[in-house]
Amino acid sequence: MAVFNPNRKHNARGEQRQQELFRAAAAVFARLGYHETTTNAIAAEAGVSPATLYQFFPNKEAIASELAVMYARRMADAERSLDPEGTLSFEEAIHELIELCIRFNREHPEFHTLVVDAPLSEVARGEKQALGRVFVEFIAERLRRARPELSRVECSHHGQVALMIFRGILDELILATRTSRPRLQQAMHDAILRYLEPILTPGGIPTSSIRSR
Repeated sequence: MAVFNPNRKHNARGEQRQQELFRAAAAVFARLGYHETTTNAIAAEAGVSPATLYQFFPNKEAIASELAVMYARRMADAERSLDPEGTLSFEEAIHELIELCIRFNREHPEFHTLVVDAPLSEVARGEKQALGRVFVEFIAERLRRARPELSRVECSHHGQVALMIFRGILDELILATRTSRPRLQQAMHDAILRYLEPILTPGGIPTSSIRSR
């Protein structure tokens, strides 16, 4: 796999061409999926020769990794900026988090195929994991506000379970038809909130069931 450096420098013209290639790659990945996409298809989408593409990326794996890093960082920033003052109720905050994540994946369907199917670089895998931690910490922080007596380990555990529920339903949501999608989105909201809401009530979830790791 090619060495991946998301911070490498380009001149203004090169940066513009790179962004054009990113947009083309995103469109092809979204349309064909990771495995069916080729560098030739990306180059054709961008209106350049394969030789031009190879000036920027050695293969489609490198393009996929850079796109995944870009999207993961963008989505993580959006999650961090959600309700910074903590003015939303617990249910409202979780609703906004889920809606933000669904909307991002709906607007960028290529992101899902990249994180699921592409052999990502070490940097890209790290950004994917960091994105998951932002989701978990968002929920954990709001659980701690509601029940300060809960430990950080326990709150993080519940945030991790919520993330697992989200990812499991997201896999089906990405493949859903337009008519079935609203019901799946509602199911995702219901499943996550029904899991989390009992934790807000002392005695709702036995704290002894969660051991520090």
